[in-house]
Amino acid sequence: MKKVYHLDAEKTPERMIIMGDPQRVNMLSTLLDNPILISKSRDLFVYKGYYNNVEVGLAAHGIGGPSAAIVVEELIKLGAKYIIRLGTVGSITNEINVGDIIIPSGGSFSYGGAGLGLYFNNICPNTAPNYELVYELTKELNKNKIKYYIGSIFSSDSFYAENGYIETIRKLGFIGVEMECATLFALSNLRNIKSACILVVSNNVIENKVGDYNNSIIKAANVSLNVITK
Repeated sequence: MKKVYHLDAEKTPERMIIMGDPQRVNMLSTLLDNPILISKSRDLFVYKGYYNNVEVGLAAHGIGGPSAAIVVEELIKLGAKYIIRLGTVGSITNEINVGDIIIPSGGSFSYGGAGLGLYFNNICPNTAPNYELVYELTKELNKNKIKYYIGSIFSSDSFYAENGYIETIRKLGFIGVEMECATLFALSNLRNIKSACILVVSNNVIENKVGDYNNSIIKAANVSLNVITK
């Protein structure tokens, strides 16, 4: 009998890196020693393997807060205790460009959104990452002389509606917009596990710029793997 509803794995490593894109999970699994695909249900691929001689897992969480909430909850039930989201983000400041890296200091979302509406009733959840993981991510980025920014991220539920409120969230001090960080942070704090995010800028919303950011994804993946296997 399956332990959870959506993932097929019987157990996952305690240390997980999650991504929205299943194909990115497949690609980055090549960075692991002895990678094994342990779940492919719904194309939410989950791998386990070794990095720095430490067991680690990679998993796809799909698009948006509700999908991410399901995967994060099930990973926790299957044994995850540390989760880093490696994802993309749209910059909403002029100085942060395609390929740059953002480490969120916190995530916000519209009231009742991010897949969290039935979790907390009228109480605003804690959507801050784990300080220790954030510290280790920035330490590893500094060690490798990789430029990064730290700031607040807005997690949106509606990708194609974002242009309507970009100026509003800019004025509120956010530096980027994506879809899953607030969900991860809220559930991690609720379930008493540690999480953080490392985000690669895929586009600059303000200047309408896009470009190739694949090299930054690889850098961010190596940083994440080095941190989570310490």
